[in-house]
Amino acid sequence: MTGSADASSDSAILEEIRGLTDSLSDERTQGILLSVIDAVALNPQPLPPRFQEIFQSFVDAVALNPQPLPPEPSG
Repeated sequence: MTGSADASSDSAILEEIRGLTDSLSDERTQGILLSVIDAVALNPQPLPPRFQEIFQSFVDAVALNPQPLPPEPSG
């Protein structure tokens, strides 16, 4: 597979994930995931290991405990 084919496949997967976020009930979770998807789509290179760990922890936490996040603190 060539690099451009990989990029095309990656773009398709990101779009599929983007579509799935619409079904999330918590708007803050949607916003966070969409921001990450946008960042990855705009800068398609490997994530730094620490960011990868944090993002994976977030995805796992949402999957294991699908509740709304606490409200944002009022300033």
